[in-house]
Amino acid sequence: MARASFTPENLPLGNERIDQLMFLRELIDANKKVAQYQVLLQNTKLPSHLLLNPVMLNEAVQSTKIEGTQVTLDEVLEVEAQSRKNNKDVQEVLNYYQALRDGMDKLAFWPISTRLFKAMHVTLMSNDVRGGNRSPGEFRKIQNFIGPEGCTLETATYVPPQPQLVDTYMSNLEIYINDPQDQLDELIRVAIIHAQFETIHPFLDGNGRIGRILIPLYLFSKKIIDYPNFFLSEALERDKHKYYQFLNDTRYKGDWNQWIRFFLEAVILQSDKNIRLINGINRLYEHDLDAAQSLINSSGVKKLIDAIFQKPIFTVHSIASAAEISEATCRRYLSILEANRIIFSDGRQRSKTYYYYSLLDQLR
Repeated sequence: MARASFTPENLPLGNERIDQLMFLRELIDANKKVAQYQVLLQNTKLPSHLLLNPVMLNEAVQSTKIEGTQVTLDEVLEVEAQSRKNNKDVQEVLNYYQALRDGMDKLAFWPISTRLFKAMHVTLMSNDVRGGNRSPGEFRKIQNFIGPEGCTLETATYVPPQPQLVDTYMSNLEIYINDPQDQLDELIRVAIIHAQFETIHPFLDGNGRIGRILIPLYLFSKKIIDYPNFFLSEALERDKHKYYQFLNDTRYKGDWNQWIRFFLEAVILQSDKNIRLINGINRLYEHDLDAAQSLINSSGVKKLIDAIFQKPIFTVHSIASAAEISEATCRRYLSILEANRIIFSDGRQRSKTYYYYSLLDQLR
């Protein structure tokens, strides 16, 4: 017998649904850690925008991994540097990255809204990727269901709301995002918002990825973070079966407290990792910039090191353009850095690809 389609609660949730004493310690710790990460970013030695490209690409890798795509950060960076042929798995990651950037850009003049979700979904499903023929940029008009690969409506673990109700539920979610009318902390709200988006499952494909992009966009829009660069996909992918189960428990058991505590634990885990990453990258940047400047007496070397932190896998052409120096000068600088084992290459005579492993090791 097929599981009936689910009927979600409208937001905001009733006060009886949430007992903050059950996750008060995690809430305090999560807010403290996110604030610590933001202060660290504001005072980093490395201009924080330089880290955005590799960190966002790593988020794209982790988020698509939850959906079953098997690709590494190195492979994506090699395709970006045009030293590796593209494929559909890498393109899914690049689409996620671009959808994330599109969402960030559009927040300057759009609220978080149905319009924004649909625009990001078009980007996510572009370039002939898996699911690209499943109504990109449009809410679903047919019933969908969720479960293990090969499952049917009869064996699904979750059946979202009927398609004719999607617009109504998404309108309620949009109102809650922009005018919540409750007294909850923003980290609790974003946990609820993410779960509600996944419960509605408004698209035929790509719901998990759009729902995870929503997390940093929401925190940025509420000024909890200074830039939409706090990503939870890696922490959620680590415990993905718990992630799915606790989402389902909000639906069929009404257990929001368990889900919120799990979400806050993921925030704490990711904050700790982000803090270690920034501290490690600060030390690396200082050390390798000093080393490079001692080897190359030119103001252009700082531009080159900054560009390498932005693109840790690169060719002469791609990094010279990013650093705004000539290819001849760039080639000479790279030869010195490679001779001193600051960077490494694949050893080809032509179209050589370079790897800045010191940063890659920290990002992976």
